[in-house]
Amino acid sequence: MAAAFATVEDYEKRAAVTLPDGSPRRAQVEVYLDDASALMRRHIPAGYTPDPDTTRAIAVAVTRRVVANGGGYRQRTIGQYSETLGENGGLYLTPDEIEQLQPEDSTDPDADAAYSVELVDRGGWRDDPADYCRRLL
Repeated sequence: MAAAFATVEDYEKRAAVTLPDGSPRRAQVEVYLDDASALMRRHIPAGYTPDPDTTRAIAVAVTRRVVANGGGYRQRTIGQYSETLGENGGLYLTPDEIEQLQPEDSTDPDADAAYSVELVDRGGWRDDPADYCRRLL
């Protein structure tokens, strides 16, 4: 298994918390950092290595989201108290985070990776454009 992009210490510094060694919360954060890193690797093109500071920041941000709102709630109500949460919870990457894991452009020296293209069949029959042009003549 590949190493996580961030450590529990990175998380502690950014979240301003202390997680004692051996605590269940520390173990949970460590697993979430591993999960976030695995999820991030799915979006990094083969042969490209993103900036380590960027991957660290994204891994911690993903982990903080899942720790703060692991159930993915948008709103919760307890008795007369109601709270709307600012973002979805759970383990996911935002479109901006995914973009940060991509090469800047095709002139990037590390952007020479292979890519897959998905073919889409939108259905339906289309006339041959050449037949249409002959009808106009």
